[in-house]
Amino acid sequence: MARVLLKLQIRGGTSPDDASRRREALLRAINVLLLILALLAAGSLVAEYGFYISDRVQAIAQNITTIVLYGFVAQAILKVLIAKDKLAHMKSRWAELAILSLVFLYLLFPGQLERFLLAINPLLAPEALTRIYIILTQCLVVLAMAAPALRASKRIMSLNIQPSTLILLSFLFLIVLGTLLLLLPKATVSGSFPFMDALFTATSAVCVSGLIVVDTATYFTPLGHTILMLLIQVGGLGIMTLTTFFAFVMGGGARLKEYSTMQMLLGEESIGKIRQTILQIVLVTFAFEGLGSFLLYKALDGEMFASNGKRVFFSIFHSISAFCNAGFTLTSENLASTFLRMNVGILSTVMILIILGGLGFPVLSNLGSLLVPRKKSSPRRRLSLNSKIVLWMSLILVLVGASGILLLEGSSTMKGLPVSQKILASLFHSVSARTAGFNTLDVGSFAAPTLFLISVLMWIGASPGSTGGGVKTTTVALALLNIHAIASGKNKVEVFRKRVSEASIVRAFSTVLLSLLFLTIALFCLLLSERASFEQLLFEVVSAVGTVGYSAGITPHLSAVGKFIIVVSMFVGRVGLLAVAVALTRKHVGGRYEYTEENVLIT
Repeated sequence: MARVLLKLQIRGGTSPDDASRRREALLRAINVLLLILALLAAGSLVAEYGFYISDRVQAIAQNITTIVLYGFVAQAILKVLIAKDKLAHMKSRWAELAILSLVFLYLLFPGQLERFLLAINPLLAPEALTRIYIILTQCLVVLAMAAPALRASKRIMSLNIQPSTLILLSFLFLIVLGTLLLLLPKATVSGSFPFMDALFTATSAVCVSGLIVVDTATYFTPLGHTILMLLIQVGGLGIMTLTTFFAFVMGGGARLKEYSTMQMLLGEESIGKIRQTILQIVLVTFAFEGLGSFLLYKALDGEMFASNGKRVFFSIFHSISAFCNAGFTLTSENLASTFLRMNVGILSTVMILIILGGLGFPVLSNLGSLLVPRKKSSPRRRLSLNSKIVLWMSLILVLVGASGILLLEGSSTMKGLPVSQKILASLFHSVSARTAGFNTLDVGSFAAPTLFLISVLMWIGASPGSTGGGVKTTTVALALLNIHAIASGKNKVEVFRKRVSEASIVRAFSTVLLSLLFLTIALFCLLLSERASFEQLLFEVVSAVGTVGYSAGITPHLSAVGKFIIVVSMFVGRVGLLAVAVALTRKHVGGRYEYTEENVLIT
């Protein structure tokens, strides 16, 4: 209809430019309608699932949801009609149109759906049929909203905003959204959640820290647990990584600006490999988490759960939490509960997921390429310098940490345990201390030397391009190698028969210095606002900046100011200190000149 009107206008004397302007105006009006539909859909879903509402209000929300579906179908048809090249338009949005075609058939033939469900199960009651219809309607609404949301994300990424600022804003947006969702009455058992505690919990989940101010197992409802799990997943991968992945899957391309942003987020050297890297990251993540969920499900005792569905959710939640190095659990004692702390199958699976998530996606991709058979004409595949440093540093840190914990706590916290269980517990806490935050022992009862050792492990953290935090293994390795080079009289850093670039050395030392500076400031602020001991506060702030989640037991007792300091620390630790500094520093365009060089005394 819209196309016919445009043709009539052209034939009646209207110029092609006028017709084009009218087409653009009509498109803008449709996009406004789409925004209104999305807000209505989101509002109806939040009202039904997040609040305790009457049957009348629930019926209104369901009617709004159905109207929204009709609106989504109508706007898609209008966009096809006014498109200059209908075939190209349909090809570029084939996934969206396929979803909306399914929605259209669903709206057009509701009776056939009912007969289909009854054919599967003739004993379905009318109430069950109604509930299935409502759930299907809501699922279709979510699917219909996906495509516009992805396009909005792509438009934001293409704005003239520097990548580091965009990354910072994306995590900030996710934290705000998570806070609002956790404030929903149905998200908590009590129906209320203090704002600062909600902000703290949302930040901890998004930044995959694991620090908690309430008991995750008992404070939240199944809805709250689901929100936390989604925040951990999106926060671990990064909201831009996921939106770009689904945009690729749904047939959308990307501009150079979007690739540049993703290159900084992922740490990929070649901008031409961004698309491949994103697809690998998401697919590998889901594959490992799926396998981890299966292994955890098999290792769990079914008698510990009221239903099989709860056992499945427990497995999925902990698999995501482990791979994303989050440290959240659905038990009040973390993994120290009696049916988990000595379960070799569960602890081994969790440790493997933590290690895989902490190695970093560039290393996993490099290792994966070695396993793929190569053609005779293709060059020999090798481990990159980054992968070698990450693997060696990770191995050294795990062994040193496990040995130290075993020696320091073997005759105190782990007294009375068999040698095999002592080794398992030491190894587990060494792996978990690097950014995961799971525990099978009471960390608060560890001796001061053990807490200091764990603090060092937390400060170092995981590896670049991973789901973990910390200053990163490569940063510490390059800093130590540079110190060795200077002490031995070399003017360059060499390792594994490769020379490390000066830019990498400068970034390593900058990251170390920024980290120590921020830790000093945050610790000083906590000493002013809290009454806990110096050791406890130091342990707390290092855990926050390293996005680990270990605590000496003071987290729930922090003041509002102390909680806010920890929130900022978790946020800065997840985004990256250097990235935050770049985002907050005004870009300076250098002139076409160079000053004369002069040495400055250091020692």
